[in-house]
Amino acid sequence: MEIDLSKLKTELETDLKKQVISSRILLDRMRLIDENSRRTGAYADPLYIPFYYYLGKHVQPKSLLELGFGLGLSSACFLKSCTTVESMLAFQENHGEFYSPRFAQANLKSSYRKPVHIHIGDISDEVFTNKVSSQKWDLVLINEELGYDKYMTYLDTAWESLALGGLVVLNHVSSDKAANIALQDLCKIRNRTPITISTRYGTGIIQK
Repeated sequence: MEIDLSKLKTELETDLKKQVISSRILLDRMRLIDENSRRTGAYADPLYIPFYYYLGKHVQPKSLLELGFGLGLSSACFLKSCTTVESMLAFQENHGEFYSPRFAQANLKSSYRKPVHIHIGDISDEVFTNKVSSQKWDLVLINEELGYDKYMTYLDTAWESLALGGLVVLNHVSSDKAANIALQDLCKIRNRTPITISTRYGTGIIQK
């Protein structure tokens, strides 16, 4: 992808300031485990879920990898505005609690009709590493709260899997010190300068 990060930062912050679409509209037909969560501060915040919709307006990846898939809300909102994605792989860590991709699959189908490969387990699972290394990815979304070591594992996996010119988008860089330090450390190692977007939790973006 040919992306000017400075221009992207300006475009995203302009959209966030204008608040051209609400979380309520984006989440209206999506499935949540607890319907009351639609009214929580996070889901109602115009600087959280809508960010991914705006991102989809300004980048045109052909492949999408998401680490920390959850209910698929981030990528589903991204795919509402981005129509260029031809292949998608999603990973959700198995934390020892029951997790079903059923909600996430239903949420994605609201805006994306192509097959999505979902892996639930450990990021080092051979099955997943084979899938993630089967191609280069234009965009990697990471939207999960993790410890420093796990952040670095996710970021290293993302970077090694990333196509030249591709983007890694990491949430929680303002709200989680571990995320911020991990992003800065990766940038030092890879000689990159990130941009930071003022979203609810702070979002960092780096380009390969």
